[in-house]
Amino acid sequence: MLAKGFGKPTDRVEKLKNEIVNAKPCVEPERAVLITESYRETEGLPMIMRRAKAVEKIFDCLPVTIRDGELVVGSMTKSPRSAGIYPEFSCEWVEKEFDTMTDRLADPFVISEETKKALHEVFTYWKGKTVNELATSYMSEKAKDCMANGVFTVGNYFFGGIGHVNADYGKVLKIGFRGILAEVVDALEKLDKSNPNYIKKQQFYCALIITYRAAIRFAHRYADEATRLAAAETNAARKAELLQIAANCAKVPEHGATNFYEACQSFWFVQAMIQIESSGHSISPGRFDQYM
Repeated sequence: MLAKGFGKPTDRVEKLKNEIVNAKPCVEPERAVLITESYRETEGLPMIMRRAKAVEKIFDCLPVTIRDGELVVGSMTKSPRSAGIYPEFSCEWVEKEFDTMTDRLADPFVISEETKKALHEVFTYWKGKTVNELATSYMSEKAKDCMANGVFTVGNYFFGGIGHVNADYGKVLKIGFRGILAEVVDALEKLDKSNPNYIKKQQFYCALIITYRAAIRFAHRYADEATRLAAAETNAARKAELLQIAANCAKVPEHGATNFYEACQSFWFVQAMIQIESSGHSISPGRFDQYM
């Protein structure tokens, strides 16, 4: 028996697909600038707190973008198919490609002179402080020679974020970030101050609180933007969509999802936030069929 084929995509899907396919990818400096500002402000703090404060800065200040026709929102960049920069992992190689990345044959990215200038200032701060340089400092000269001659490679992890993780999306859909925050606060209050690891654990829980609260505000910023767009929208159907988007973002992922639409929005926020935080490779959606 032949399976019934899929129907033609809706006009909305075709429009959104074409917007992505036809987009000219750009390099956007905002994330790099924000994380650098934060690290400048937090020198002297424990690294886990610096990281939490950096994520907070990004979630509070990264431009919020809702594109026409979108029903599930949350973007890492202002323009479709574009890229932010993650200088804390590595950046020297990026600057070396400033003058060639726009015209290269493989994966060209448009980068403005203004962006080049902003990123150059950012990269100056990170010289000698990146994860890439820290990893290199741990390697013997023989290991580095072998890498340079193609004997082995540590691949993307030498230059980029951490990946190959699977978040507990189902837990977020069930109890939301507020539920997770309640668990963190409870664990923090129950810590044994006589434990030699008390300070390390206390800093970890405090970093979680900072991060999750910032993540909730990030979603609320999308709710505010959807409300703003709805107020100016003259098309009644789109106005109703924007008001529903605002309601969804005001609820999830702060709270648990109560329907499939909220669940999709909550899932995507978690996925996008992980990418915004660390630009990891292979952030798996896990058993989407089960938890949804």
